[in-house]
Amino acid sequence: MRYVRSVEVHGEDNFEATAVIRFTERMEVLSSAPLNGGHAVTDTVFIMQVPHDFCCEDYMKILRDKAAQYSLPEDSVGFMTAAEVRYVFSSAEEPCDGDSVYVASTAGVTNCVCAGDPLTDWERRSQRSAEIYRRLIAGTINVVAVSPYPLSDPGKINLMIPLVEGKTLAMRDLGYEETGTTSDAMAVVSPIGPDRCEFGGTGTPLGMAVARCVRKSVAECIRKRGESPEPKTSMQMFQQRGVTPEMVWECASACGMSEDVRAEFDEVFDAMGGDPDICALVHATFAAGYMSDRNCIHDQMEGEAPDVLVDGTLAMFLAGRISETRGSDATVDLLRMHPLRGRGIPEYVENTVYGLVAGVVGYLTGFSDD
Repeated sequence: MRYVRSVEVHGEDNFEATAVIRFTERMEVLSSAPLNGGHAVTDTVFIMQVPHDFCCEDYMKILRDKAAQYSLPEDSVGFMTAAEVRYVFSSAEEPCDGDSVYVASTAGVTNCVCAGDPLTDWERRSQRSAEIYRRLIAGTINVVAVSPYPLSDPGKINLMIPLVEGKTLAMRDLGYEETGTTSDAMAVVSPIGPDRCEFGGTGTPLGMAVARCVRKSVAECIRKRGESPEPKTSMQMFQQRGVTPEMVWECASACGMSEDVRAEFDEVFDAMGGDPDICALVHATFAAGYMSDRNCIHDQMEGEAPDVLVDGTLAMFLAGRISETRGSDATVDLLRMHPLRGRGIPEYVENTVYGLVAGVVGYLTGFSDD
């Protein structure tokens, strides 16, 4: 990329590192970086690594000291990350109308969230994050996108859209439901000059090229870290949709399971619900149900789910996968009794619970008979 003069990753003590991007000339930068964020003009951007448990009121001094350590200009734009910079730093280039765009990223997603969701379950998340850090893996996504064209202020802001969406697509490509982390930071860099582009959205060649670059570089960072989303068991998928363990046991009780076998039922249910084949069936049903809820299944009637999601077909198949005929028969009983009707959960979720419970009941009763 003609505006990028050099990219250096400086290794430091304690496995830390700092990435320094130098441009061939002074460039305009619009960013959410802590050092010289907002509007800036500079020829240098850097990303410094900080400890995983970093907490410092005077973080600006830390950034300025880091710039001084490498004799960087005072107007440098500086980012912080807990991600292992020397391992995860990645870049990508894409052609754009006879020129090219450049994107550099560091990424770690242990503190990933869906934008807008309440920040819950942080004790468990923190423990998992600490375990990942012991493998030199940590969080925050930083992205620096360099345009080959001068941009107006609206154009810079517009280019943030494909940048952020490309970052989220990278996470989706790797299986994450979340949209980013709680500490992401972005920068749009562009040359100074006349004839500024007013638009940089997803319908422009520039926006498309930046989105592709971001998608590639952020995904590469995450792959280098060797991390993937936490796989969910069937029960965890149920709980996300409002089904509690007590509701599961209600269904088992409706099938004749007595309290004295509850511990055994729970053990088998957890084992079966964690089986990859069963999880795949639950995933598939919920994915189809998600699209059906939004009337996105081809040719479905408005507001009506396709029959296969609500007529018990998938529930019986799920039960039969666990205990064949016994499971299918128990599913028919639950579909007739509907113990979870009126609990505010979608019918396809209700039926899926019936199928898994019935399969486990069939397994236990069959095992007892044997």
